[in-house]
Amino acid sequence: MRGIHCSAVDVWTVAQTCYGEARGEGSPGIYAVAWVIRNRHEYHRCWKDRSLASICRALYQFSCWNPGDPNRDRLRGVSLDDRSFAICLQAAVEVMGGLVSSPVGRATHYHSDTLDTPPAWAIGSPVAVIGHHLFFGDIA
Repeated sequence: MRGIHCSAVDVWTVAQTCYGEARGEGSPGIYAVAWVIRNRHEYHRCWKDRSLASICRALYQFSCWNPGDPNRDRLRGVSLDDRSFAICLQAAVEVMGGLVSSPVGRATHYHSDTLDTPPAWAIGSPVAVIGHHLFFGDIA
């Protein structure tokens, strides 16, 4: 497995995103979210080859970066003193570095199983279910 070229800002932003989206899911959920970000960079027609930071911070792509989301302010101040964030940073380094395989295949999207109504894009069966997240591939 090969790594992908990315900057330190990209890796830190991926870690922040994993923290905001999946810190309550434990390592399996954190790694799965990191893989979704990588998969968007590698395979999704709208995001292919864009910087990882721009993929993460794009409006309405990852809810933790959305205006008004309570996680957004928390992301800006997170540090390695937070054990959950340290796991997120490790996941970002390992996934982007090509050191671990994907538990979600080429999934580029996911949503929480706690939503009352699934997003309109969530068509068909998920390719993986990890913690409270359902992962989907082939999303346009």
